[in-house]
Amino acid sequence: MNMIHNLRRASRVAALMARNGPAPVRMARTAIREHGAMQRTWELASLISRVAELRPGVVVEIGTHRGGTLRCWAATAAADALLVSIDLPNPAEGMGTRPDDLLAVRRALQPAQTLAEVTGDSHLPETRDRLVEILAGQSVDFLWIDGDHSEAGVRQDWALYSGLVRPGGIAALHDIHPNPELPGNQVQPLWRELKRRHPGKTAQFIDQDQAGGRGCGIGVVRL
Repeated sequence: MNMIHNLRRASRVAALMARNGPAPVRMARTAIREHGAMQRTWELASLISRVAELRPGVVVEIGTHRGGTLRCWAATAAADALLVSIDLPNPAEGMGTRPDDLLAVRRALQPAQTLAEVTGDSHLPETRDRLVEILAGQSVDFLWIDGDHSEAGVRQDWALYSGLVRPGGIAALHDIHPNPELPGNQVQPLWRELKRRHPGKTAQFIDQDQAGGRGCGIGVVRL
């Protein structure tokens, strides 16, 4: 069975590379292996391909952690893009973002790109206010939500930040597929609701050929 799963996974990645070239898969693998992105290769590479098509000028990421996915957005964004990271300060238990992680991302930016940092709880009004101040009237082209995975938490992030995305921009959620071993991951109810509310404007990337066949998954909404 593992061999079958491996073949399916390899076939899916190969098909993506045939359509979009090797860069998205290469970026995804580097983000996962070297920069702490807690993702699956095909899922992340599929989203990278979507973001590359959009070539966003303004990117907002909720939940940066080690900066792996933020590097991917910088590599696919416009040459003069503004990227904003929203995350908690890194606590002892390991989540959140450390200053050194963001410094490393800054060094990887394209020369004319800008990275702004908002350190705090994404659910607080003052955190959103700080983001609005940084945006200075600009709309968001791409919003990546990978922070609080509780149902209440992800719904609050969506309510606070999705309205900042321009018409035609995209918002994406991580961990849309349930995992019984991680009951705190509760993104799926919101994702089901978004698919009903935005018919024909959603896509999902769920690699269930991974060991255990559950968890992860990325959902995308064009707003």
